Amino acid sequence: MAETDLPEPRVPRGESSTSALAAAEPGTPAPEPAPDPQPTVMATPIAELAAARLAAAALPESAKAALREAFGAVETPAASALGRIYLESIAVTGYRGIGAPTRLSLSASPGVTLVVGRNGSGKTSLAEGAETAFLGTNTRWERQDDARRGAWRNRHELTRRPRIDVALAVGGGRATLTRTWPGDDFTNSDGVFQRRGHPAVPAAQAGWARAATEYRPFLSYADLGQLIDDKAVRQYDVVDKILGLGYLTAVDSLLKAEQSQHTAAAKSIDTGRDTLTTALNELLRDLPEETRARDALAAVGTKKNGPDLAALDRILANLPSTEGGDLAELRRLADLQGPDLDLVDQAVQRLRGALAAAAAITGTNAEDASLRAELLSRALRHRDRHSGVETCPVCGTEQVLDDAWAQRAAAQVTALRDEGQAVAVADAELRQAETGLKALIVSPPAVPPALAAVRQAWEACRSRMDLAALADEALGTARTLAEACASARKQARVLLAERDDRWRPLFASLQLWTEQARAVDTAKARRSDLRKARKWLDTLIIDLRRERLATFEAQAQEIWEALRHESSVSLKKVGLDGKETSTLRRLILDVSVDDADASALAVMSQGELHALALALFLPRARTADSPFGFLLIDDPVQSMDPAKVNGLAQVLSDLGRQRQIVVFTHDTRLQRAFSSQGLSVTIRKVERGAASKVEIENALDPVKQALKEARGLAQASKKLPAAVRTHVLPGLCRIALENAFTEAAWIRHHQAGGAEPVFDAALSDAEKLTKVAALAFFGDTEKSGDVYDQLRDRCGGWAVGVVKDCQKGSHPDGAQIDDPLRFVDLVKNIADTVRGPSLVAG
Repeated sequence: MAETDLPEPRVPRGESSTSALAAAEPGTPAPEPAPDPQPTVMATPIAELAAARLAAAALPESAKAALREAFGAVETPAASALGRIYLESIAVTGYRGIGAPTRLSLSASPGVTLVVGRNGSGKTSLAEGAETAFLGTNTRWERQDDARRGAWRNRHELTRRPRIDVALAVGGGRATLTRTWPGDDFTNSDGVFQRRGHPAVPAAQAGWARAATEYRPFLSYADLGQLIDDKAVRQYDVVDKILGLGYLTAVDSLLKAEQSQHTAAAKSIDTGRDTLTTALNELLRDLPEETRARDALAAVGTKKNGPDLAALDRILANLPSTEGGDLAELRRLADLQGPDLDLVDQAVQRLRGALAAAAAITGTNAEDASLRAELLSRALRHRDRHSGVETCPVCGTEQVLDDAWAQRAAAQVTALRDEGQAVAVADAELRQAETGLKALIVSPPAVPPALAAVRQAWEACRSRMDLAALADEALGTARTLAEACASARKQARVLLAERDDRWRPLFASLQLWTEQARAVDTAKARRSDLRKARKWLDTLIIDLRRERLATFEAQAQEIWEALRHESSVSLKKVGLDGKETSTLRRLILDVSVDDADASALAVMSQGELHALALALFLPRARTADSPFGFLLIDDPVQSMDPAKVNGLAQVLSDLGRQRQIVVFTHDTRLQRAFSSQGLSVTIRKVERGAASKVEIENALDPVKQALKEARGLAQASKKLPAAVRTHVLPGLCRIALENAFTEAAWIRHHQAGGAEPVFDAALSDAEKLTKVAALAFFGDTEKSGDVYDQLRDRCGGWAVGVVKDCQKGSHPDGAQIDDPLRFVDLVKNIADTVRGPSLVAG
């Protein structure tokens, strides 16, 4: 292979990518990644896409307004107010296989993390815990029967309540999601979501409820099986949700519901008209002189010409033009109201109090001071009008109204007015009390002639100047008029009730029907707008379904091509047959086997079907409508053959460039698939100890792990028995080299297109280190005799001695190593060279 064809430098197993995003420390909020390299129709959020197309649509503005109103009333798929959501950590206490608190730290950014561990180590408890924290339930629980649902609490941690804490990076900030249980009922839990700097809210109000259903970021092995084995309509629904059109169908449902209400209202008007017409005709047959019924019959109209709403309003208002004068008079008398006796009594009492206050200061110094102040004020005004005249106009005395007098008089006026203020207050209160009482002396409208004398007596009180007499007469006169009005009102209502016994029920029905008819008439324009809006929206949904389905199909085929290694099955078509409201809707999966068309479910193996399910599931993580920047996958490689596992690693690696991918697996093949293909990945290792105590650590690959242990022994070798230096240390170094050669051998074999079973068989036959090295160098165990020459060429002559010393560790005499630390460094140098790209390309 030419130098320009060398593969890109590989990130070894257990190490994160060196990119800025993947290298971020766990818990560090990540910047938003670059937009996905996808066709625009899938990269633009559905709400934005619909709004843009609506703005350019040839629709009346009123129809556009109806659509915008419906858009605003439906929860948008993406939680735009939050921003994209990444996982910083998952902490679980007392839940399923985890007892004491255990935390899985993650890099809150795009990239792939493998969480590895044997079955029963607690991996699935972590994955399921995150799903439960978000949704309050999980797919495993929902699919279990009642007998197995009770075992959800960890039996080793019963002193503390079960708890799940998920730390999130949300829109560049941080947030926490906590799920706790007050009792032993799994379905009764409390979820709390809190963004930093904001108050805590129930998890249901976090803003991702709709998105969690349509773009569920959790994928388990059971989910994959369900997509393949489920009913046709459910298969359809899964893919349909991925297309993101649920938002638009929800908008259409809202418009349809309103349209149905208008249609029902119009039908109700026609039914009500028939009922009214029958009742009015019956009344006219019994009472032909009842003009109100005749006018109402004409006003309700027919289904063809509609009602005369203006005429109906006149009838309902009982205007004289539509009923006899006597009836109108009875209506007026029935509403007749006399003076308000409580208000009149209060006004009279106030007047009497004002009169008493005024009488109390008559003849007092206050009154005299007020009069003198007024007299001096007039004299000052006279002097001001006749400038230069100092003669008193009253007594004729000359030179007395000079400036000195004016100053003294002005000061006297001020002093006298202060002294006479009580008189002014009393006068003002008296005037207000008089005005207040006379304002109440108003005759009721349409007083009958029989009450004329009482009305005149009441009105005469308004012109009464003697306030004391007014106070004495007003209440009695008002009471007489009020009693007369009450009597006339009562009599009129009795007569009116007798007259309206037949009309009243029809009047109420007519009034209600008129209100409904007016609402239907007012809604004519709205009904037209709704029809146009729904027609446009239906076309938009059809267009976007076709466009997005084509994009989804292309993505699914692309993923399938990566997963189908060594499979003769080609994915030809992914489609949806029927509408989302049809009970016959189904998912179309057409494949070909060696160019012969077939049905996927009929010809594909279980492993192929699961790979196909992944091809259908994974595109939903890429859609711009999803607020979730992460995808959590549990146990995706069961039933897959090795070639498909390699393809899955490639797919996940590509997806990890835009999304945070967390995969839980016990299958070491996936870890090796990343390593052998030089794909960036972070490894977290999960181990479960006694009493369900789960430990999580960054996993080192076997080479680094053996070198780490060897270096630890080398550093302490002087304090340890000699056998440690002669046997144990060389043995650990041999393990490191054996793993390095094995890895290099697998990469060579895989890049040459070899099958994994062939490699496993060759490795099984390589019982010596030199044979494993021969697989790495030449791909042939029979060339073990050439290994040392290759070591000299690639590392130097010293490498042969180091490898031989590593082999001597298993001999009785062991290896004589003078400088243990340097020996470990030399072994590392050989391992790094063996694992380097130059060897792989050789």
